[in-house]
Amino acid sequence: MKPWLGIVMVSIGIPGAGSLKDRRQIVKSLCERMKKHFNASCSDLGPDALWDAADVAACCVGSSHREIESRLERLCSFIDRAGEDDGFLITDMQREVFAYGDF
Repeated sequence: MKPWLGIVMVSIGIPGAGSLKDRRQIVKSLCERMKKHFNASCSDLGPDALWDAADVAACCVGSSHREIESRLERLCSFIDRAGEDDGFLITDMQREVFAYGDF
């Protein structure tokens, strides 16, 4: 049995950020909540020099395609709600599910 991987890539705009510290605070909070609620690995992919934008990736692993699709669907809904609550805008969101070894 092959493990299944799911990846969500999201680009966000942070109009209220006035410094890199503001940006890092929002991204860190988002990543911590994704880790806690979805057991997903999460990373800030940059761009490091911009205050008002960020690219974030989250990844999860499971035993079936259906399980990962379901987790990613809930994760994407969570990101949508978090954007409304935390004051960031989603400018792009993509997700992909694949079996390990199929790439």
